[in-house]
Amino acid sequence: MYDAACELFLESDFVSTSVDEIAERADVARKTAYNHFPRKRDLISEWGRRRRLFVQGELSEEVVATHSFEDVLRHYFRALVKINQVQRPLTIRMLMGWRESGGPFDVDPHLLVEVFRDITARAVDRGELRASTDPARVATILYSCYFGILYEWVAGSDQEAPFDLAQAYTQLLDLTFEGLLKRPA
Repeated sequence: MYDAACELFLESDFVSTSVDEIAERADVARKTAYNHFPRKRDLISEWGRRRRLFVQGELSEEVVATHSFEDVLRHYFRALVKINQVQRPLTIRMLMGWRESGGPFDVDPHLLVEVFRDITARAVDRGELRASTDPARVATILYSCYFGILYEWVAGSDQEAPFDLAQAYTQLLDLTFEGLLKRPA
């Protein structure tokens, strides 16, 4: 069903695609569609879940445990850039659908803020960041900036982005590290 929904979103968009159309494309009954995805926006949650699994696959627990805060975040953002670039048309449809469905201030589709909080908390525990650093606040900043930049990036066409996403996130991380990392005096 998810794949059928994504095909339809790519042919049209999230908002104008009906659950009936999704059920028909997936060759399932309407009731079955609602059993799997009680709300159409739950398809966006599934999209977010699959993206998180992809990025987690790109970032092993060993990397998180043994590399610096800066290296882990840069690696994580490279994986995010990769999935967004590979799935640009679908990313556009899903983000616009998420916006129309009540996001982006609803954390349902993305638990990314928790990922950022955990990465930051580990860095504080290892002494890479000042002890006074609030991992939840850093996570909120990274999460907000990630989506703010991503929403600007999806403003282009399916084939052509308005700017280089990797470069934009590199600038974000450069600013973040300059403000957070303990540097020798």
